[in-house]
Amino acid sequence: MEIRSLENTSTEELLSVFNTSFSDYIVPFHLSLEQLELKITADKIDTKLSVGAFESEKLAGFILFAEKKENGKRVVYNAGTGVIQECRGQGLVRKMYNYRLPVFEERKTDVLILEVIEGNNPAIRAYENLGFKIVRKLLCFNGIIDLKEKNPEIVIKELEAFQWEVFRSFWDVEPSWQSSIPVLDCILKDCRILGACKEGQFAGYAIYNPAVRKVYQIAVDKNYRNQGIGTQLFRAIREMADGQPISANNVEDTSENTSAFLGHTIGLRNWVSQFEMKRELD
Repeated sequence: MEIRSLENTSTEELLSVFNTSFSDYIVPFHLSLEQLELKITADKIDTKLSVGAFESEKLAGFILFAEKKENGKRVVYNAGTGVIQECRGQGLVRKMYNYRLPVFEERKTDVLILEVIEGNNPAIRAYENLGFKIVRKLLCFNGIIDLKEKNPEIVIKELEAFQWEVFRSFWDVEPSWQSSIPVLDCILKDCRILGACKEGQFAGYAIYNPAVRKVYQIAVDKNYRNQGIGTQLFRAIREMADGQPISANNVEDTSENTSAFLGHTIGLRNWVSQFEMKRELD
C-alpha cells in the first residue's frame, strides 16, 4: 500500500472511491460528480495537501484536507475520510495522517480539525487515538421551510458583500469550518446575502447558497431577537428555494434557542448530529 498526494488523482476516480467508502456508512450517502466538485470548491479542499492510499495504483482510501488561516492560527480541516471495505483494518487512516504530519509541522500548522457523526464510535476512537478531542456537538437540520406569512415591518434586502464586522457582532458562537469567514470569502459569488431591517435598523442577516440549497449562516442582533427577524429571513430563503428542501448544518447544541427555532418555527428536522474534534499541534 502506497500513501501519496491526491494531486494527480482524477475527480472521477475519487468520486468512485468516495461513494464506495460511504455506501455502508452510519449515514449512507452518494454524491454526483457535480456535487463532489462543489464540495471541493466550497470546503477549500487542496488535492495537493490531501492524501490517498493506493493498492496497485488503485485508490483504496483517502483524506481530503483543506487549510485556512484565521485569528492568527493555521488550521487544517479533514473534509472527508473514506476507506473501501476490503481495505479496512489496516490502519490506513493513521498511516495517511502520519504521512502528512511532517508537512503540517513544516507549514507551522496550529490545529487539526474534523467532524464525525455521533454514534460512529469506531471512527471516534480512531481519532482519539490520533490525539483528537471532542470539543463540541453540532446539529444538522434539513427539510422544507414551513412559512408563508409576511411581516411588513421587516424589510429583507440582498447585500452585495459580506459585512463581517457587523455580522460578527450578532454571533453567539464561532461557526464551524464550512461556514467560517475564510471559506465563505472564497465562494462569495455562489452565495446570496440577505439583510433584515426593522424600523430602518439593520437587525439580522442570512447567507444562503442556492446551488446546494444550504444556509451557511443566520444571525440576529441581540436587541432584535424574538421579533420575527429570523422568521422573515427564512421566508425569503423559502422563496429562493422554490419550496424545495434546504439544509442548515452544524448548529452548536448549546444554542438551544436556535435549535428550537429551526425545528418548531421553521419546520426543519435535526436529522443527524456530529462531534467537532480538534488536535492541537505543538
